[in-house]
Amino acid sequence: MSSAPQNAAPAAVSAVREVEMKLHLDPRDLSRVADLPALKEKAEGAPAVRDLRTVYYDTPDRRLFLGGVALRVRQDGDRFVQTLKTINAATPGDSAAVAIRKKWDWAIPTAAPDMTPLDAEGVAALVPEDARAALVPQFTTEFRRTTLLVRPDALTSIEVAVDDGQITAGNACARISEVELELKSGRIGRLFDLALALQRCVPVRIGTESKAEIGDRLVTGRLPSPVLPEPLGLTPVTTVAEAYRHIVRHGLRLLLANEACALAGGDVEGLHQMRVALRRLRTAIRLFRPLAGVPDACRAGNDIRWFSRQLGPARDWDVLLSHGIAPFAATGKAPADAIAALTAAVREARRAPALAAVEAIQSPRCTGLILALGAWLEDGAWQSGAAPEVRAQLDRPMAELSGPWLAAQHAKALKAGTLKAGRDLDGADAATRDRLRRRLRKLRHTAEFFRGLYAETATVPFIAALDALLSTLDAEHDAAVAGDLLRGLSTDRPERRPAADATTRWLAKQADKRRKALPGLWKAFRDRPVFW
Repeated sequence: MSSAPQNAAPAAVSAVREVEMKLHLDPRDLSRVADLPALKEKAEGAPAVRDLRTVYYDTPDRRLFLGGVALRVRQDGDRFVQTLKTINAATPGDSAAVAIRKKWDWAIPTAAPDMTPLDAEGVAALVPEDARAALVPQFTTEFRRTTLLVRPDALTSIEVAVDDGQITAGNACARISEVELELKSGRIGRLFDLALALQRCVPVRIGTESKAEIGDRLVTGRLPSPVLPEPLGLTPVTTVAEAYRHIVRHGLRLLLANEACALAGGDVEGLHQMRVALRRLRTAIRLFRPLAGVPDACRAGNDIRWFSRQLGPARDWDVLLSHGIAPFAATGKAPADAIAALTAAVREARRAPALAAVEAIQSPRCTGLILALGAWLEDGAWQSGAAPEVRAQLDRPMAELSGPWLAAQHAKALKAGTLKAGRDLDGADAATRDRLRRRLRKLRHTAEFFRGLYAETATVPFIAALDALLSTLDAEHDAAVAGDLLRGLSTDRPERRPAADATTRWLAKQADKRRKALPGLWKAFRDRPVFW
């Protein structure tokens, strides 16, 4: 590695803000992309083709990656370009499906990393001096890139890069078959418009991992991890329109962030978080519907509900394993051999629903839903084209409307849980308790949307009481679903019945215990002062 002469001034360079969307394609479709009318008719000049080789560097303990940056040297013909780039640097307010990163580029004389530029102000802290001597090659990308500049309108310029090649780390490799849409000028919504135009011509999927992230996974051998929701962070000056954009972006981002985990199948939490994201999106769209209307993507067939239903069966089997069979087996009261056989049967029964979930995630319908919802949200016609009185409401501070909206959801929940005199909640029928559970779920999502507008000292006790009641009702619902699944497994296979029946009885006992706690949990929630 080259280094600076003593006392040499570090090269000064400003960070570039990179805004791009990544789309995965079948390798057989890559050669068609540059000639598609959706691109060719609005392209400026002929496509350029280059063969690129890039080596990514890090310390053996991955200090740079864990610090949120990637260092690479790319060879483009006789040229070498060293790049430092942030990883997943988008802020919570940035658009979903679009990666927004900072990067610094330096032309260097050889393929060896040059430490001199890393002394520059604003960069030095990203690659600590004590880590530089330990930098070693981690993985390599080699691909052919076909680029063209597309101008959808006079104000918009998008660079389209078609990449075909692979990422290699030792004996592990991953195929590169993707299109990157980088916004050079114009509004982010134009990226969604162009992606939709491409999707109408060739099947695409939204990519959520950079080449650096995929390469790091090859190096470590780890599977993608589930991503939990981050705080929304609304403030008292956030308008209703800004809040809506923020909430929907948050839901789409959570949905996409967990795709890789759900597809890898290594952690069932990824699939669960995708369903959480879909429920949040449905709640938000219903909540803001009087002001924002219904997105076009949600009109025909209500695709959010369709998508959630495709993921539901696999999740039900996951819950049976993790919340039913596993804890029962841990008690030591279950016959080990019979439980092992039942576990194997459940895993086999999950296979078909899991494949159906994967097919739904990878389907053009899913991609079309996300792109169309993103395009609708970012275009903003729901705000700019609204009637004056609606526009006035959208421009109001969210804090002025969040209280009445929360109060309405709270009132519905209280009504659902109010029974006839003399009847406790544990004595209510299953349908009543499930109706209450659904009302509480909507209230919970709504409270999470707006909690940043209120003092934490007020929100935390209320949400804690709500969560305690809701988790108990959720557990009862999961036990009922698990019982149905177990009965179905043992209907045609009598040898499974003893273990299935024993598990069902154990789940029923746990449900009885939870029901006894319901009146107290309900009272604690009902009497808890609201925070709005």
